[in-house]
Amino acid sequence: MDRRVWILTIAAFVVGTVELVIAGIIEMIAQDLQVSVAAAGQLVTVYSLVFALGSPVIISLTANMERRRLLIIAMCVFFAGNILSIISPNFTLLLISRVVLAASCSVIIILSITLAASIVPQALKGRAIGIIFMGLSAALMLGVPLGTWIGDRWGWRMTFVLIAALTLIVALCVQRFLPKTPPQPSVSLRTQLGTLKSSKILSVHLVSILQMTGQFTIYAYITPYLQTTMGLSAPIISLVLLVYGLAGIAGGWIGGWSSDKLGPRKTIILTLVLHAAAILLLPYAVSNLFSLLLVVAVWCTFNMAPSPAIQSYLIETAPESADIQLSFNTSSLHIGVALGSMIGGFVVSQYSISVNPVAGGLIILLSILSALYSMTRKKNREAVEQAV
Repeated sequence: MDRRVWILTIAAFVVGTVELVIAGIIEMIAQDLQVSVAAAGQLVTVYSLVFALGSPVIISLTANMERRRLLIIAMCVFFAGNILSIISPNFTLLLISRVVLAASCSVIIILSITLAASIVPQALKGRAIGIIFMGLSAALMLGVPLGTWIGDRWGWRMTFVLIAALTLIVALCVQRFLPKTPPQPSVSLRTQLGTLKSSKILSVHLVSILQMTGQFTIYAYITPYLQTTMGLSAPIISLVLLVYGLAGIAGGWIGGWSSDKLGPRKTIILTLVLHAAAILLLPYAVSNLFSLLLVVAVWCTFNMAPSPAIQSYLIETAPESADIQLSFNTSSLHIGVALGSMIGGFVVSQYSISVNPVAGGLIILLSILSALYSMTRKKNREAVEQAV
């Protein structure tokens, strides 16, 4: 594979780490800035909302900019967001830094995907895009445990120091090795939103929203959950997160393989059921480390597995607007992340953190109902509505 694709993959890894690492250092941030864990969890909420709602707008507004130049500008803004995180003396400024990071991250991820596809032959485009997503999976597998370990050893701010340094290195590599790429014709926001008139399409986006809402009701608070229920130290929590990340990579492969073999519909239902079951079993797994790691492995495997099937289902159902639907699905996932961290924070503050897995599992069960609703809508009627 072209080395330039790997540069973009490293960029995806770096920015993906900033998004996900909060789950590992949330307790440290809460203690240092003297806020509750529930309040600190809103760092995830704000980030995901800005990413989900801001990315279509920002990409539309910058449609006429040369792509490599836009990527470098976005990485410079991302670097500035990390510096702001490092020097934040209070929670408000840290929250503002998350807005800056999310806005720039959304542009970097989208440009990394489109640039990777543009610099390889047609026959390799799919694999190039897949490699970019491997960078995001690596952020979960390596970035979060590493960031948690660094935070425990030298303070949570040092996690952002490392990310800022890596950002500069990647930006220099982008400037040196990537070609200039002219802007592509953009689709207006009005046209994009018009494709959501179909209830069949809208309900499958709701599946992604509900699944991620249930997921982040517990995942955003996984560190304090494990500390409260098991008294685990930061190094052991890093191990748990490493197992979680490894399982996520396997889950993406399993979801794609199952979608090809069983079809996207069966895969969506099966993986969502197993995802909900794993989270609901989490309170029973905290009796010892072995059972915890086993359930965590199943949990993340089937957290990641539905996405390839959902994307295949969208392509199959709405081929004439497939690119737009995949973009909306990414936004749907981040809306779910935001809602989940918000709901999880409410549960923590009003009840007990031990309730979070129950709340999360029940929400994922609702996503199954949305999936079944979508699958029972008649395709021929919906296809007419999609031709916007």
